[in-house]
Amino acid sequence: GIWPEPPFYYLFYRKESAEPIAEWLKSRPDWRLTSRYDLPYDKWQDICLPQITLGSFNIRLSADPAYKPDRIAILIDPGVVFGSGLHPTTQGCLLAISEIFGSDEILTALDFGAGTGVLAIACALAGAKFVLAIDRNPLALKTAWKNARANGVADRIALVEADLLGCLSIRPDLFVMNLEWPVMEKTLAAGEWRNARRIVLAGFLESRLESVKKFARPGYQVDGVIERQEWPTVTLSRT
Repeated sequence: GIWPEPPFYYLFYRKESAEPIAEWLKSRPDWRLTSRYDLPYDKWQDICLPQITLGSFNIRLSADPAYKPDRIAILIDPGVVFGSGLHPTTQGCLLAISEIFGSDEILTALDFGAGTGVLAIACALAGAKFVLAIDRNPLALKTAWKNARANGVADRIALVEADLLGCLSIRPDLFVMNLEWPVMEKTLAAGEWRNARRIVLAGFLESRLESVKKFARPGYQVDGVIERQEWPTVTLSRT
């Protein structure tokens, strides 16, 4: 698959690929290979646990481990895409989603930066009737679609390839964004996220926490901060 992060593009192969890439580059002098890595899959994903329980969710990376009957089971195949449920930011978001759905009626949700789809799937399984999942990476959307089907919620999740929210008019009950700080800062400044009444934000280090809180004012209050290692997850609600 291909992972676009303009101006760079990352290619993933199942077998040795040096020769076909060299041939492809000969016919395209405007492209160049900047680097190459041979990385075992388990090092890329850093997967060490078959399952993890977070709030009302039980995240499994294979169908083999028996899920806990008192939890909402989510089966995730991350492929090469971020979002297995094991990173602290994903964990914080899942805990926040669990808490919000346990105390509020959430019928629609928007997941900006969907990755594997784990957060969108969590929203759908927790009770959302419609979830819009957005990512600029087509490989991520392909993976998210497979995971949505595997969890039986493909009919309630719409996947959109985009990197901006400006073209969307949806006013969701819940907006979830777990992205790196430069993208998050730009999105928060643009303001389209204010269409939602409940907000979950993650993907930034603790040093950025006060900056995130400043974007909430005016109009939103900070309901809580979930700390997972040095990665906070902030929940907001409209005042």
